[in-house]
Amino acid sequence: MKTITMTEFRSEPGERVRDVSRHGKSFQITKAGKPVALLLPVDCDGDDVTIQSDGAVRGPLSAGFFGTLAAIRG
Repeated sequence: MKTITMTEFRSEPGERVRDVSRHGKSFQITKAGKPVALLLPVDCDGDDVTIQSDGAVRGPLSAGFFGTLAAIRG
């Protein structure tokens, strides 16, 4: 997983989303050197993935999502 700064993400957000959706890349986004977000591919298979107001994610996530999340959290 590549780490990019918030500034780098803001300069080309569309390009980063294309990297994820077309090439399956993953990004950890940092602000002031601390991780603040992950940009990861989802496997929708025709279904929608939604993030609800309480932060809950609904819908199918890619198989590697939880392994990636566990690796980042240590």
